[in-house]
Amino acid sequence: MAIIERPQSSEGSLLRDGTDLHDLVDADFGRISRRIYGDPEIFELEMERIFRRAWLFIGHESEVPEPGDYVTRDLAGEPIIMVRDDDTEEIGAFLNSCRHRGMRVCRADKDNVAFMRCAYHGWTYATNGDLRAAFAEELYDEEHLKKEELGLIPVTKVASYHGMVFGTWDENAPDLEDYLGDMKFYLDLLVGRSPTGFRVVGAPQVWEVNTNWKFATDNFTGDNAHLPTTHGSMVELQMLPPDPMAFSYGTMIDTTKGHVLHMVPGPPNPDGYYFGLPPEQVDGLKATLSQAHQDIARDHFISVGTVFPNLSYLQVMVSSVMGGPPAPFLNWRMWVPTGPHSTKIYSWFFIENNASAEYLKDSYECYVRTFGPSGIYEQDDMENWEECTRVNVGKIAQQYDLHHGMNMHLEPNPDWKGPGIAYPTSYGEMTQVAYYANWLRWMTEDDPTSDKVQK
Repeated sequence: MAIIERPQSSEGSLLRDGTDLHDLVDADFGRISRRIYGDPEIFELEMERIFRRAWLFIGHESEVPEPGDYVTRDLAGEPIIMVRDDDTEEIGAFLNSCRHRGMRVCRADKDNVAFMRCAYHGWTYATNGDLRAAFAEELYDEEHLKKEELGLIPVTKVASYHGMVFGTWDENAPDLEDYLGDMKFYLDLLVGRSPTGFRVVGAPQVWEVNTNWKFATDNFTGDNAHLPTTHGSMVELQMLPPDPMAFSYGTMIDTTKGHVLHMVPGPPNPDGYYFGLPPEQVDGLKATLSQAHQDIARDHFISVGTVFPNLSYLQVMVSSVMGGPPAPFLNWRMWVPTGPHSTKIYSWFFIENNASAEYLKDSYECYVRTFGPSGIYEQDDMENWEECTRVNVGKIAQQYDLHHGMNMHLEPNPDWKGPGIAYPTSYGEMTQVAYYANWLRWMTEDDPTSDKVQK
């Protein structure tokens, strides 16, 4: 497990009541303070120190395929526009706020436009963000309307990886690929495995949950241990195996930069190889990725993980109906914090561009039935997250830390073929603790992306 060196306490790590943030996460013993899941002061510090500095997912290039296409999203609590420019066809991202009175310029979730016009006073912007026209321009002298200085405010840095567009408000943020670090290897396995690339099907599903955002990410750091209990109804319906230890085999991986994931082996037959992908997709994977990627993909049919701080994925193969065959799908979801006790969830369905109609239909229907907002698995998880949030804000409850100690004694597997620190189990809390150690680092250090990590 990655251990973070504790710096000397400073004024920046102290809360208003004198509590030191370092005392809220004990990575050595897996103790996490309940206070981090609902304290308003901690939430404001998260927005300042994590979300306004980190690289955050905005969307996929396929969501704006044509010049003039835009989608509206959230970036660290700020409304933004991701738009493909008419002239260059490059993708840009801007604060969704008119420079005149601050009104949202684009008010639809998505659209195709020749220009972006504010509904308040009619200020009009090009798809590259430039201010093209202001109402009654003849009433301004040149000094008071310098249009070249009044374009939409750009997101400070925008970059993409395999079509996935990220942005950050921090001018000092490292390059996206440096930020992702070893997680790039696993992103290649997910969204870089097809020679034809991936696309998003439809608009993302969006819903709100009364939970702290970290309970969602906690569930996607490699928590297999909740399957036989939380999803016990699936066991009773024989849609999951009855033996609770059947879920314990796998590998938990800490990339040491806060990005964590989990790989679960499939049944010992071809149906469980290569994530259960159709043969033509397996052929594309073999033609595109390295031998190490291929070896890992061959032995696994489920992977779940999180790109720090709030982007998670499911690459799974499950049954969506009793007695029905399992189907593979790739789902990305973003946990957008809207308050200490509230989170907006964006959920995208990804598929290879060359997917057959049959594969697309089976995969999409399985995703909607299982992990859509009304899915048979998703509803179980959301109930847990909401209850955890309600209970952990209690003053008595907050006197006692939460326990993350399962299999913390395990040594890493030196034979794992991918990068990162790999633990030979699916039942453990090493990746959760690594995630929280990185959370603490971002909350307390001026340069949380440096390489001061001990292994």
